[in-house]
Amino acid sequence: MAKLILNNVRLSFADLFTAVSKFDGDPKFSASFIIDPSTEDGKANLASFKKVVRQIEAEKFNGDEMPTDKLPIQDGNVKGYDGWTDNVIISGANKKRPVIVGRQRQPVAEGDLDSPQSGDYVNVVLDLWGMNNNYGKRIIASLEAVQYAAKGVPFVASSVDVDSDFDDIGGDDSVSVSDVKDTFGL
Repeated sequence: MAKLILNNVRLSFADLFTAVSKFDGDPKFSASFIIDPSTEDGKANLASFKKVVRQIEAEKFNGDEMPTDKLPIQDGNVKGYDGWTDNVIISGANKKRPVIVGRQRQPVAEGDLDSPQSGDYVNVVLDLWGMNNNYGKRIIASLEAVQYAAKGVPFVASSVDVDSDFDDIGGDDSVSVSDVKDTFGL
C-alpha cells in the first residue's frame, strides 16, 4: 500500500458516517473528491496521485501502466454531476469507518460543527494498492481519513425549485384536529 494525501479537495457523494451498500455490494464508507486541476492545490494533488500510481505500477505490475478505467480517478465531465465539470475526481471506499477530524484534528461526529458534508473542502488520506486477481488488474483507493478544512456550497440533491414549484399560501388557514373529526364524523 502507498499513502496518498490530497489537500483542499471538495467532498462529493460523502458516505462518511454510515456505510452504504452500492451496486449490491458490501456496505462501505465512501466519498469522491473533486480536484480542480487549474489550481496550485489541484496540480500538487494530481502530481502526488501520479507519483503513487507509478510506484504501485512498478512494484505490483512490473512497470506496466494501468489504463485510466483501472484507476480510482475519472474525468468529471463524463457524468455531469453538480460540481464535477472541468474537474478530476478521485474516489475511495472502505468497509471500515474512516477517521474523521475537524480543523484542529479533533474527532468529529456527524452533525458537529466541523463535520464534513458533501460540498465542503477537506484533506483526505487514501491508501492506494494494486490488485491482481480473477477480477483483473487495477489500483484501488482505500478511504482512511478525512479532515474538515472549510465550508463549501452544499450540492443540490433535488431538482425541486421551491420558489417556482410552490405558491405562497399565506394567511393562517390551519385546520384543527376537532375540525377534521367534525368533518369526517370521527
